[in-house]
Amino acid sequence: MNEMGFNKDAPDSVKEAFIKHLIKASTGVDVITPTEKKIIQDNPDKIVQFPRQMSFDFDENDFHEGLQLNKIKSSSK
Repeated sequence: MNEMGFNKDAPDSVKEAFIKHLIKASTGVDVITPTEKKIIQDNPDKIVQFPRQMSFDFDENDFHEGLQLNKIKSSSK
């Protein structure tokens, strides 16, 4: 753990953030730390649910197919 920058003498909140980052980086899953969970439980009226941002999973093949369609449409005019 020391090789990855983990400091055993750091405050608990820093340790939580470090572990949270490792989980997010390795699995892509967002987690809630015990400190965050306590804050949410103590202040449920202050929690705001933000809508998720739309994302599109276009890959390079989709891009090239779109270009080919545009060329076909342009040449048929």
